[in-house]
Amino acid sequence: MTIEELYAQIGGNYDDARARLQSDALIARILEKFLTDTTCPAIAEAWNGGDETATFEAAHAAKGVCMNLGFTKLGVLASDITEALRPGNEGLRASTDIDALVKEFGAEYEQVFGGVSAYLESR
Repeated sequence: MTIEELYAQIGGNYDDARARLQSDALIARILEKFLTDTTCPAIAEAWNGGDETATFEAAHAAKGVCMNLGFTKLGVLASDITEALRPGNEGLRASTDIDALVKEFGAEYEQVFGGVSAYLESR
């Protein structure tokens, strides 16, 4: 499997990742780090623990990680969680089903994680 095939499989944006990171070798090295990074799993852990501040912080960090890697859907979901929990956005917070967003983020993360794992094992 190539990196381009991985991105097609997981619905990522290879062109964005390539534009930011400049080479497939660098993308591959960062994908390896993605598998051990705790930023994305920390969203559900913090939310399930009832810590909205930690959820906000984890989602904000995950947004950057995911967008830089071209994981667009994950980045958008992390952004939606971030904005709903951003201090001063109480109206958005009240109208957003954060439980559903966190679950959707978790499901998407599992898909991306599985795809990245399969890609790295196939090299």
